[in-house]
Amino acid sequence: MIYYIVYVYHATYAPSPLPHSYFPNVSVVIAARNEAANIETCLNAILQQNYPQDKYEVILVNDFSEDNTAEIAENIAQKYAQLKVFSLSQNTGKKAAIAYAISQAKGEIILQTDADCVMKKDWIKTMMSFFTAKTALVSGPVQLISNDNELFINLQIWEFMGLNLLGGGAMNQGKPNMCNGANLAFHKAVFEEVKGFEGIDKVASGDDELLLQKIHALKKYEIHYAFDKNAIVQTPVQETFSKFWQQRVRWVSKARAYQNRYINVTQILFFLAILGIPIVFLLGFYDKSFFLVSIFLFVLKMLFDFPLMRKACHFFGQKFSFLTFIALEISYIPYVSSIGIVGNFVKNYTWKGRKVH
Repeated sequence: MIYYIVYVYHATYAPSPLPHSYFPNVSVVIAARNEAANIETCLNAILQQNYPQDKYEVILVNDFSEDNTAEIAENIAQKYAQLKVFSLSQNTGKKAAIAYAISQAKGEIILQTDADCVMKKDWIKTMMSFFTAKTALVSGPVQLISNDNELFINLQIWEFMGLNLLGGGAMNQGKPNMCNGANLAFHKAVFEEVKGFEGIDKVASGDDELLLQKIHALKKYEIHYAFDKNAIVQTPVQETFSKFWQQRVRWVSKARAYQNRYINVTQILFFLAILGIPIVFLLGFYDKSFFLVSIFLFVLKMLFDFPLMRKACHFFGQKFSFLTFIALEISYIPYVSSIGIVGNFVKNYTWKGRKVH
């Protein structure tokens, strides 16, 4: 619990790099699978950026969609010369789609996003402003959105806001451990230097965090988090518990392939800190003093989570609700305890119609 508290405290108050003017040639890459409902909105947001039109291109690779994602994208490409649409010849997964897009990219910087995302008009400009001569990778904030106000939906949104700030704080302290492929920028030359996804290509997910670890392992580049509201990318929540569970199992499952063992240690210590609270509570049935200890640990965790979530709500423009905060703190214990176990032992799941073994 001490490690958890120290980690959350430092992440909450971590300094952020100062943005500056930087206008490199950028290739926005998207791997799209079964996104017919979202792809037009996504592409329109990207193609209307406040960034020099001759300095960015958009490359979309159709990842064996079972709907008309590719057709919609190709129709839009007829109106915008800077949009290029490709389709894979083999059904080899998202990493292969991203790698192919990067191989076709002409930009100095690769800016990766997902086909169900939307962003503000200054997104590209803001993300580029966090690059310096020593920067290899910039991770951007990702916000879950929904028109629904159900508690389950709000808990997803809040949890993800907190994860963003935890990851961003660690990154700006020089200890990067998480990022999201929905909003990720890196030098194409550095991607080639680490030989792309070589060595991690057999892992179904992890096109973001496993690549981050490969770049960080070089120990010669800076990695930053773009702590700026104009850099925020928005993506829909998972509307059902089943889809949410499959998504989180997919996320956790890539931990088995982490090359940076410091991250594994951090995850284990976080897991034990959360799991320790109900374990100590159960010991109270043998010795009532443990009931007080478990309450103390829970309140202590809340005291350090509170400023983190206040900061997250302010940054993402979310109204802070103490009731939602309490609900998140309570539900987080069984959620982390269960997903931490299942995600590390279950190897089979389904994502966007694709079964992973």
